Amino acid sequence: MQSFLVASISMPVFLLIGLLSPVIAAQNYSLTLYAGRVTSGELARPFRTDIKFVDAYIFVGALAWTAKRFMNEALSVELEGQIGKYAGDQENWEINLSVAGRWKRFPWKEKANTSLAWGIGPSYATEVPRVETALSGSSKQWLIYGFGEITLGPPKSNWAGVLRLHHRSPGFGLLGTTGGSNTLALGLKYFFERSSGMGKTGSKEKRIRLGL
Repeated sequence: MQSFLVASISMPVFLLIGLLSPVIAAQNYSLTLYAGRVTSGELARPFRTDIKFVDAYIFVGALAWTAKRFMNEALSVELEGQIGKYAGDQENWEINLSVAGRWKRFPWKEKANTSLAWGIGPSYATEVPRVETALSGSSKQWLIYGFGEITLGPPKSNWAGVLRLHHRSPGFGLLGTTGGSNTLALGLKYFFERSSGMGKTGSKEKRIRLGL
């Protein structure tokens, strides 16, 4: 059932990418689709060896816009909006907005296209999440959203894989002391990027890259 849900959402989205790519490619956008499972771990230890998962899953579609680039495009600032749907013991919808920084310059870039990103912003759940309440005693619809992301793909490829930590919390006391969750997720990211720089041959370089 979950595989059918992912396929039914992903297929029309990627068809839409193909139809709109000539338009979107002229802008600085990226599209990410990912799915993950909620863990019982804390933010400080999300990747511990004894990690435990709970019976709650999230399926997310996210659209990001690159607002500014620095250091010859090694560092960028992005604005991302996303919508997610939970399944399992938690079935609410979730809407998140974030400001993120992304680093793309690594010494192995000729062998693997890699980026690291971290973002933060507001998070809204359409109802008080049941799993978050079970994990910490109580939760809220409005919390702080944060994510850490690694993308990895072939050099000069349109596609890359994504490993993302999807996080909700009260923000170290900003919105209370309880609530939130951590979700480990895998997915795909498609970058539609326009480069304003000139290559070594003097021609303008236009790149369409997909990252995860």
